[in-house]
Amino acid sequence: MKTIKLLVRSGLLIIILILVSTNSNFVDAQTDLKIYRTYLPLVVNNPYYGFSTDNKFIGIDMQHYWTDTAVATYMPIADSLANKKHSVSGWFIDIEDGHLCAGHPDLKTNNLYRQLEGLWKNGYISFLNINSTNTAYAIASGQLDTCLGYMAEYYADWVGLGGGRRAFLAPLPEMNGVDSYGNPWTSYGGDPVNFKLAYQHIQYIFAQYGVSRDQVWWVFAPNGWSKSGHEFEIYYPGENVVDVVGFSMYNYGFCQAALPWPRWENYDTLYDPYIYRIHTMASGKPIIIAQTGTTAEYSYTGEFNVNAKNTWLRINYEYLSNQPQVLGMLYYDFDQSSWECNWRITDGNTFQPGYRAGAAFSPYKYLNWQDMQNIIP
Repeated sequence: MKTIKLLVRSGLLIIILILVSTNSNFVDAQTDLKIYRTYLPLVVNNPYYGFSTDNKFIGIDMQHYWTDTAVATYMPIADSLANKKHSVSGWFIDIEDGHLCAGHPDLKTNNLYRQLEGLWKNGYISFLNINSTNTAYAIASGQLDTCLGYMAEYYADWVGLGGGRRAFLAPLPEMNGVDSYGNPWTSYGGDPVNFKLAYQHIQYIFAQYGVSRDQVWWVFAPNGWSKSGHEFEIYYPGENVVDVVGFSMYNYGFCQAALPWPRWENYDTLYDPYIYRIHTMASGKPIIIAQTGTTAEYSYTGEFNVNAKNTWLRINYEYLSNQPQVLGMLYYDFDQSSWECNWRITDGNTFQPGYRAGAAFSPYKYLNWQDMQNIIP
């Protein structure tokens, strides 16, 4: 490794030129991660040049199908809890969704168009996670083109209504997640070569149906943590096809999903290492925390400490509010306690003041599509 520093002083300006071998890597033994550190050739004052801590959004993933009634009922509950309007609502759909693949004759009631429009007309931008029950190879080789074609057609019809309609689309999220045995979490995971081809193929199908790059924000949305050999860097489909990088990380605490390695985690292990790596991998891309949440099981399985959960919400939202490259985050408001953890903050039974305290930090503002467009390169 060779490091050359050139200091030029003119007033308060200091320019540091750092040349570092790009194949340097460090192994984090605690999490079994390889953290790739590649420094920019020229660092001028602020390494997050072009980003700001002043304008960030809060978003939420809720366990609802977004009809007009559901949007009018449940999104105000989340807004009331935050004491601030959420900018983004996250949800999930499969490429193989039967309602989509059947080419439903009533455009406005299909599962894609209906939810996009229901949220949009109430002031919420969709963050749509596009899942699949098929392999990355099947998608990349065109085996799902009929279903993808309907999805692209419905999206094109929706944005064709005008008014700036646009959504975040995250094809095949958490593709790099594997369990302790090395098995992928998803049917399309564990195959970086075909994942990149599948990601690009999905974009190609959307383009074939007339969806231009300025009508969608394409998101690369891996899991943050991964076992060695499944780092998100090797799945990255390329700077030219990605607009935003999002990643998922949760504080599992002591819930059953954390066993046999339970621990209470905060931003120093949940976010900081991955923000650094993403900035290294895609320095010009904004970062969204695409899925995040915390359990209340603070010290052992079955003990629920609501105060600890509220403290977590406040201090981690404060940390993220100060990260220049982070554009926003979506809280995963799901109860999955039957098999994993209860992440809920809007159950109506326990008020979570920590969420309101976290959302209260001044960088978090309501951002509309024009605000987003001005921020995202």
